[in-house]
Amino acid sequence: MLNLQTVLKGFDENGLKQDRYCNQDEILNKLDNMGRREFDREIAQQIFEQCRPTQQNLKFVYRLADISQTLVDASLILSEKIKKAEQQLKLICQNKAICEKQLSETSVYSDTRYLFLTILSAKNIPLKLKYTNCYLQLTLGVTNQIAKPEQQYDRVNPEFNQDFEFSIPPLITSLLIQFYIQTNSASTTVWGQAQLQIQQIDDQAVKEMELQLKDPQGRELGSTIELEAQIVLNKHQYLQTQLQKFDSKIYTLENDLNEYRTDLDVVERPFKIKLVKEQSFKQQKNDSFEQFNQEQDQINEIDQQHPIQQQVPEHNQQLLSVLQSEKHLEQFDETPDAPEILQHGVIIFTIYGLITLFVCSAKPSFLDVLVCHGLMFTIFMDRFEPFHLKLVGGGLVASIFYDILWMKQYHLWWQSDDQNNPEWGLKALSFLRFVLIFTYIQFLYKFIVCYYLYQFHRESIDPTKRYIFTIWRIQYKVGKSRDSLYLQ
Repeated sequence: MLNLQTVLKGFDENGLKQDRYCNQDEILNKLDNMGRREFDREIAQQIFEQCRPTQQNLKFVYRLADISQTLVDASLILSEKIKKAEQQLKLICQNKAICEKQLSETSVYSDTRYLFLTILSAKNIPLKLKYTNCYLQLTLGVTNQIAKPEQQYDRVNPEFNQDFEFSIPPLITSLLIQFYIQTNSASTTVWGQAQLQIQQIDDQAVKEMELQLKDPQGRELGSTIELEAQIVLNKHQYLQTQLQKFDSKIYTLENDLNEYRTDLDVVERPFKIKLVKEQSFKQQKNDSFEQFNQEQDQINEIDQQHPIQQQVPEHNQQLLSVLQSEKHLEQFDETPDAPEILQHGVIIFTIYGLITLFVCSAKPSFLDVLVCHGLMFTIFMDRFEPFHLKLVGGGLVASIFYDILWMKQYHLWWQSDDQNNPEWGLKALSFLRFVLIFTYIQFLYKFIVCYYLYQFHRESIDPTKRYIFTIWRIQYKVGKSRDSLYLQ
């Protein structure tokens, strides 16, 4: 399966940097050359449709990082489709084998009628019921069968999706369905029940039904059981029909699997050589570690018997060179520490927050408070992205203009003969001057904050970058893959 670093490095080795903007023809030509065959144009069109183009010189261009992320998403989605189709194919083949076995044991001529049921789900179970477990008991004559819900199910609408088969005895006209619940106590109780009238089901036709659950007194509970039912007069003929359906589903799934695998090969082929190298390196590394551990155990056993200095096997000396030869591959799986200038930026932002708290205790400045929160959110709330930093930078510039107006007003008051301040009075004269001095300091300090905010913005432009910030021995991992693009 592809990963983003493999795709970006594949493009980089063929002359396309991840921060470049390229048109469709440039990208397709590179994909053709890397895969040594023409990249499927229909798949390419779907990939381009999932990316946000930018218009330059009357032409649409695409950021290479967006194209790479979409290729990775396409590989992931196709792999999931292949896995799901394989599971469905395996299940259908198992059901087909069971059906073939039953067909071999069933007589061509039979007077017995059969009822085939598929219990789908229960609907609108009240939340106040607060049960811990539930199941359905199906009773036809003296035959009882149990339908259990799926492992993880909704308490309000539990799903069952189970098939059942009953032979209908003479004079039996209905099937009883009882909904059992288990609360915190160990006992189970019947909460509701429903009757399925066999006469309502047409012969040789699947009928979708919705039965109302009633309490033992016959009052409707507002909940229902959804199911599919079918009466079969000739089981042999029915099983033959089911086999034909299984064959049809298997044929469809095999075609879908071939299509998914072909599409996956198209997407991964340009980067397959790189991918194979990475996988072989990881396998070689795992094998080397395993062999190293085995040899180390042997050395320890020999040391216990003969406590003399042993010579390290040559293979162990090669282990370090194997790990160092592809050191950059290990870096892809690790999150590096943030650069020193960004770590200093966190300190600068923190000092700015402390100054802001003091100044805002006397000087009303809602913008400064918002900017202070925005700077802290960059790390603590993982808002390491260009739009957020631009928004904080805009608020910081606006607060600088507000400081100019505020200081201009009180600078004139400082030099005037009237020392009576209309807001705080004569007693606050010294305090106001002290706050005004800190406002000048904060005003100059904001230009330093602007510089470090620019450094954060420059690092956040690349959507693949992730860093670890260490603050008071606590690590914060920021910089997730923000381009969430999917191939439909």
